[in-house]
Amino acid sequence: DWTFVENSDLVCISTITSTAFRAYEIGDKLRTENIPVVMGGAHPSFLPDESLRHSDYVVRREGDITLPELLRYLESGNPPLNSIPGLSYNDKNGTITIHNPSRPLIEDLDNLPEPDLSLIPNWNLLNLYPVSTSRGCPFDCSFCSVIEMFGRKYRSESVEVTLKKLRHIAAISKSTIFFVDDNFTANKKRTKEILRQMIGEGIKRRWAAQARTDVAEDIELLRLMTDSGCHTLHIGFESINPKTLEVYNKKQGVEEIVNCIKVVKDFGIHLHGMFVIGADTDDLNTVQNTVDFAIESGIDTVQFLMLTPLPGTRFFFEILNSKRLLHTDWSKFDG
Repeated sequence: DWTFVENSDLVCISTITSTAFRAYEIGDKLRTENIPVVMGGAHPSFLPDESLRHSDYVVRREGDITLPELLRYLESGNPPLNSIPGLSYNDKNGTITIHNPSRPLIEDLDNLPEPDLSLIPNWNLLNLYPVSTSRGCPFDCSFCSVIEMFGRKYRSESVEVTLKKLRHIAAISKSTIFFVDDNFTANKKRTKEILRQMIGEGIKRRWAAQARTDVAEDIELLRLMTDSGCHTLHIGFESINPKTLEVYNKKQGVEEIVNCIKVVKDFGIHLHGMFVIGADTDDLNTVQNTVDFAIESGIDTVQFLMLTPLPGTRFFFEILNSKRLLHTDWSKFDG
């Protein structure tokens, strides 16, 4: 509803790389109407200078604290703009871009407010209820922007805070819960405790999450997943080409992929497999073999993505430094 948007005091736009072109269009239109624009998310975090050509402020990386501080500055003039870590902006003349020092990643996730989804129009029509319980990933895949955005240190909220969220959802919605964590099972001990309490309190809800192939190594975890209502696991297999897995720094082999599919399927859990195709070690045979493997292995649903040099990733700089970045039409960077 553009009428609602253009009557705002301030508009914040979060964007990833593939939607940056649209975010910039919206930012440009709003600024012609003298509405201040703040941009955040992965793309502006890694390319703040570019984003500031279409916005007034850029909140880099985690914005949970930076954005409220910016709002206080806009309302009262305090704290001073140059004292807000994680913020980028242009000076009053618009000639100099200023990048304040980075803000340390938030250690205590328990004190962060839970998003009020009821503020979203038609939010109750969603068939998935998103829940975030952790940030970061202990792994280091070359094409992934998660570690650059949220760090390699795996940070999680307490089990009790997660259960409080789940109790609230159970009371107001029958939607499938989707744990949006990049790796819900990175700390298996913690994940198992969450699932045990869900079962103990009768919060048996259909749910889904992202995980790695190593879930197949923990039968107790899989049993708790099944008993607590797990419907789907989204797993990044990435490739069945051993050389490509090595290039991606995936830290898993083809045997682990095969075993994971079998074991997870044995527990009756729907498996969504994701593959990334296009490494220098891939060829046409790799593509055909990957498709054949996905069909023959019995993966329920599958997603094939094109290896894409997303800004901020190690792969992006490899492509850039080897002069193989053909263009920066971000609308084409959608995987």
